[in-house]
Amino acid sequence: MAREDHYTAGLSLYRQGRYEDALDCLVRAAADDGLDSNLARFYHAMSHRGLGIEALRSGDYLAAETHLRQAVSGIGRSADLANYLAALYARTGCHERCAREAERAAEMDASNPAAWRRLALAQWQAGRRPQAQMTLAKALRKLGGVSELHLQAGLFHAAEGRHDAARASLARAVEADCTRSEAHYYLALAAAAQGDVYAAVRSFQRAYELRPDDLMAAYQLAMAARAVDEAGGSVLLRLPEPSAAMAGSEIRQLAHYVQRESEFVDAFLALPPSEVDGELFELLAGVLRMALDEHPDYADLHHRCGRVLHRLNDPAAAMRHTAAALEINPRYVAALQHAGQLHVAAGRTEEAIGYYERAIAGGGDWADLHCTLAELLRENDRRDGAEKHLRRALTLNAGYTRAAEALALLAA
Repeated sequence: MAREDHYTAGLSLYRQGRYEDALDCLVRAAADDGLDSNLARFYHAMSHRGLGIEALRSGDYLAAETHLRQAVSGIGRSADLANYLAALYARTGCHERCAREAERAAEMDASNPAAWRRLALAQWQAGRRPQAQMTLAKALRKLGGVSELHLQAGLFHAAEGRHDAARASLARAVEADCTRSEAHYYLALAAAAQGDVYAAVRSFQRAYELRPDDLMAAYQLAMAARAVDEAGGSVLLRLPEPSAAMAGSEIRQLAHYVQRESEFVDAFLALPPSEVDGELFELLAGVLRMALDEHPDYADLHHRCGRVLHRLNDPAAAMRHTAAALEINPRYVAALQHAGQLHVAAGRTEEAIGYYERAIAGGGDWADLHCTLAELLRENDRRDGAEKHLRRALTLNAGYTRAAEALALLAA
């Protein structure tokens, strides 16, 4: 079986919930560096996640731990496709520069706890630990008991091995905002570091309930539950259903990326059809719509969005975006060619011919475009025009079998 076949078969098995079988196919499909291999690695990890959650539900904590560790190893802590794709295209920065920028942001937005936390974290990463701790202390005095500031203080304490202080700060973070998954997760780690596995299970479970896409929380929950089980205790786990929500910050990051890199969309469109096309291309369409919200006058973004919507079998929406691209740039050859394809699919051959003729006149002097136009002209009994374009196709590519066969058929 070819690698492409392993890819499509593996995704089909994953969608059916046949995770063990999916693992075997997807590991074979992940042997390259292309987008299809990267996606195979994502769904390989997601298959481990599926097996891990099944094992958690059945009380097989060792198997759950094993599978969830494999999932985390494959894609990190988030079981979110947007997060994974954003990480593939992420760019790293300089900690010292980030610290200076964070200082300016905190000065400009002194009432925003997130700005203070970013500043403290940037100072810490730049090696200025005492200053980072003073920044947090100042922010807590200024803003009061804000959850994310207590959380960051707890993380700093934990990093220096002060587990009592870490647990106290993290408990205050949870008290200040009981819906913050991150605070429950790190409170659980602090409890585990002190050997309080029952408290760790409670906090890991709450973290996972709040963020069902957090693979690391699920993995740590499995480890803590196994520790309780091996100590002769028992736990009753309440496991949420997996989340289908997309992470907003990652979507924005991808939106900025597609503005700069057309190859990103092209790589998706080159993927073989599979049973996860809906998930993949709905995500990509959302990314492109977000990019268009910021840049509604970018013809290339409209064109890419039209192609993605065509893949999603939404020809009306695809045509709207393709028409928008051509309104902005009437000589956009790729958009003219796509408009021709959409009209052919809709059975509107004469209009398709017009778009293909405009594409060639606009610079699309390509053998396959001439051949496509010739085939449409022949179907509409316009033999002279068909012959002219077939001969031009063969002038551009003397070995073009498709054009040669079409010309022979025309002469018969």
